[in-house]
Amino acid sequence: MTASRQALAAAGLTPDELDMIVCATVTPDHMCPSTACVVQAALGCRPIPAMDLSAACTGFLYALSVGEQFIRTGSARHILVIGTDILSRTIDLTDRNSCILFGDGAGAVVLSATDTPGHGIRSIKLFADGGAGGVGADKLIHLPARVTLQSPPPERQRNHIWLNGREVFKFAVRRMIELTQDAIDECQRLGTEIKLLIPHQVNQRIIDSALDQTGFPADRVMVNLGAYGNTSGASVPIALDEAIRGGRAKPGDTVLLVAFGGGLTWGSVILTL
Repeated sequence: MTASRQALAAAGLTPDELDMIVCATVTPDHMCPSTACVVQAALGCRPIPAMDLSAACTGFLYALSVGEQFIRTGSARHILVIGTDILSRTIDLTDRNSCILFGDGAGAVVLSATDTPGHGIRSIKLFADGGAGGVGADKLIHLPARVTLQSPPPERQRNHIWLNGREVFKFAVRRMIELTQDAIDECQRLGTEIKLLIPHQVNQRIIDSALDQTGFPADRVMVNLGAYGNTSGASVPIALDEAIRGGRAKPGDTVLLVAFGGGLTWGSVILTL
């Protein structure tokens, strides 16, 4: 709720001005009602559409895509887009290879229609490969357990988040290189330049490896991984919010958002603030 209220305040809007809520999460408080409906009630919104979607760490970018299309068709003018996950519910504290990586968090933005040329979302590219993600012996990232508030206590849970670290690393580096290089080329066609790259905050080595191979300057990359760990769908919006509040991303700047996660899913968003 804090992230949603801060996003509304930053946008200078009240809850009754929202036309829709889209929430990306893989750790909802309940399977029903959705987290978006819970947020809608807590904010005191009108009976606007509110829904959750699941795309793991790429979820916030998927949610932006949904909101952008509602705005582009004229069905909505102001949409609250949330990325939130509580990964502490999912981890096995005896597995030191994975439990130290994750954190809990929430980030939110208000996506609004604009008449300013060259501003707003310029490009969205989303992908998924369920075959590569796998649910059998070849799975790379898998969370079989229930993770709602009604889940069994940790000592009775047998299923936790699991990932093949080596293969996930290779997948993430490959996709971040592809997405970043493609966005650089796209920005050249748009006549703009990426002032700040905001990647999913998953692993510093992944980010460094991708930067080495694309040549993108490290001083134009937003990293807050050390403060929060991997917060899944909340990762990118938290970093975006901190970049704007900290002055690293200013009005008129073109920003690249990149994410990749379980599913397997990956994607990018180019936006001009």
